[in-house]
Amino acid sequence: MPNANYIKGVRKERKIVNEAREEGLVSFRSAGSHSPIDVVIINSKIKLIKLIQCKPDSMSGAAKLRLMEQLGKLNGVYQVWTEVR
Repeated sequence: MPNANYIKGVRKERKIVNEAREEGLVSFRSAGSHSPIDVVIINSKIKLIKLIQCKPDSMSGAAKLRLMEQLGKLNGVYQVWTEVR
């Protein structure tokens, strides 16, 4: 059985995904992933893709800032290619 922290994290990720879907956006979890991305939200109207890392609300501001500095390197303009295989 998963630990309490995992369950809280999944709950938070699902909440974010569901809120985005209610707004008509494409959104999904990177379930079970150990990547720096937990949730992806795509707004096709404004051509914006959000990559979200979920952390506990109790995480310190300094720790969140360090993580944001690391993830901030992903910000920018990318060419996106889609396909069906």
